[in-house]
Amino acid sequence: MQLWISLYLPTHSLDALFPNWSAEAPQAAVLRQGRVCACTPAALALGLRPGMRRGSALGLAPGIILREEDPQAEDACLRQLALAMLQYTPRLAYFDAHTLVLDVGASLRLFGGPRALGRRLAASLAALQARARLGMAPTAAGACMLAWRAGTGVRRRTLCTDTLRRLLDELPAASLPAGETHAAWFDDIGCSTLGQLRCLPRKGLQRRSAPAVVRSLDAAYGDADEHFVWFEAPPRFAQRHDFIERIEHVAGLRHAAVRLIELLCGWLQARHGATDRLDFLLHHEKGRHARPPTALGLAFSQAAWQAGDFLAVLDERLRGMSLEAPAIALELSVDRIEARPGQSQGLFIEPTQWASREGRLLDVLRVRLGPQGLWQPRPRADHRPEHANLWEPLTPDSYPGRGAARPQEAADAPTVDAAGASDTPDGQAAGRFPGTDRPFWLLRAAIPLETRNDRPCYQGAALRLVRGPERIEAGWWDDAGHVSRDYFVAQDASAARYWIYLDHKPGQPRWFLHGLFA
Repeated sequence: MQLWISLYLPTHSLDALFPNWSAEAPQAAVLRQGRVCACTPAALALGLRPGMRRGSALGLAPGIILREEDPQAEDACLRQLALAMLQYTPRLAYFDAHTLVLDVGASLRLFGGPRALGRRLAASLAALQARARLGMAPTAAGACMLAWRAGTGVRRRTLCTDTLRRLLDELPAASLPAGETHAAWFDDIGCSTLGQLRCLPRKGLQRRSAPAVVRSLDAAYGDADEHFVWFEAPPRFAQRHDFIERIEHVAGLRHAAVRLIELLCGWLQARHGATDRLDFLLHHEKGRHARPPTALGLAFSQAAWQAGDFLAVLDERLRGMSLEAPAIALELSVDRIEARPGQSQGLFIEPTQWASREGRLLDVLRVRLGPQGLWQPRPRADHRPEHANLWEPLTPDSYPGRGAARPQEAADAPTVDAAGASDTPDGQAAGRFPGTDRPFWLLRAAIPLETRNDRPCYQGAALRLVRGPERIEAGWWDDAGHVSRDYFVAQDASAARYWIYLDHKPGQPRWFLHGLFA
């Protein structure tokens, strides 16, 4: 299915020079060679019109803000918008200085059809705070012309060529891309609509106007092929957002970060890649109060390429962050990308997809709780319980399925005291072992138990042996020493269960408490 979407930026000149003109500069205008070429609705209400001289504009609106046009700034804004739109199609091109066209025919199935794709585009434009009009038609020129005439009661979207032709027939003849310079001639011959223009003899129309008029007319109606130079993403991603005012609170950073992430998603889509790390730089004031930029890095367990995956971790990081100095700009760069995994076409979720979801959750928790907030077990080939299972901080590189990190020493392993209170960060479990006879909580050091009538007692209550023994003899090969123990599951009068052992060291045997059952 052939389908094009056009993005027309009616206030592009204003947006490039006054990024927040609707709130901070409602009366503003852009000058081209001393004449008004674009102005805000508030300025239009005061009588300003395109083509008006600078002096006349100041006479009508003494408080108006005037600035000369900046083609470089406009081109930079348009390139950023194009970069963000690459996440929806790689076939994107400039139609003119204020309009982009996207060939989305091959993207409809991926995004769930034209309506769903239109909603996704609108959401991205809102995140970028881009004021754009969307047109949708089977031809690029037709989509642009429908977008240009938005607000005049003309339908802006159609999927059918016949419907497009009927809509184009009603448009003014001067709305043709190549027909603006011939508007006066169209009026002189009484040709006011494109439908009337198409009824003219083609040879006479081409001879009296220009060949470009006939070509653009045929292209808009789908009677001729359209050719574009496709937009290409840069080889490396590094984008910067300059703030209009100094940002003193973290909440003011999010809008700029969302904008940069939208650009990144388009760049990653064009490169068919994903990344597991984002490097933000907060630039501060210069001059007497100059200080080096503040680095803000985000690490992910799984390489991502969609905005939602990045924003979930970003929001958690910003929630616990404070600015040490006002920021004047935010920069985002990505130095490494990797191949994107293919999308499964199966009916059920595959194990790799479950692992990816778990990794996203761990990313959010790690940022929320801090680097020492998540711990993971590292089992070892040792029968001694205190050496069989160690703990270490969880890092993205050591997430399940991403390799193992070096285990810590046994002395660093989190444990619990006899009452079940853990010294693990945030009260996590200290140890768990396979099998039904092993407790969840393991003590750092076994607690000697009193004996009464040859029965072990804990906190003054005699314990009844309900399961065991389990003999463990190991450790003769290292400095920790040889152990010879018989482990039992014991229970007190209130049905609480304990993991105890009888030590067979030379001398008098003694009972010890080593773990607690949940």
